[in-house]
Amino acid sequence: MRTHEEIKPAVFIYVANPDTCAAVTKWLGEGLEEEGVPFEIRYASGDAEVLAAEAARGSRLGVGIGVGSDGKCVLQHRRLPANQPLAQVPSTTGSRERYRLIGSHAARLVKNLPLKEENRGS
Repeated sequence: MRTHEEIKPAVFIYVANPDTCAAVTKWLGEGLEEEGVPFEIRYASGDAEVLAAEAARGSRLGVGIGVGSDGKCVLQHRRLPANQPLAQVPSTTGSRERYRLIGSHAARLVKNLPLKEENRGS
């Protein structure tokens, strides 16, 4: 196991099922990339909340995203209680824009910038 100093600074995205969540992780990555924050995708088992908390604890930046096998996505910060995520996208309401927004939120959290408003449209 790598020590904390050997881990590159990045937002960790922990994914339960790489086969069913490939598009979701791509969209999350787009949101992080547009803000210029590095990320690393890892595969683990658990629901989105557990994965997000583990990802945040493992990241040197203290920010993690968990994606459950059903597509539910949770954004977590190391200093927040595991049962109080910063943001989430239920699997039933997920869209490219919402997942990209979670990626952007993660990046802006790292950069200490205000989060973007969700564009709800008319």
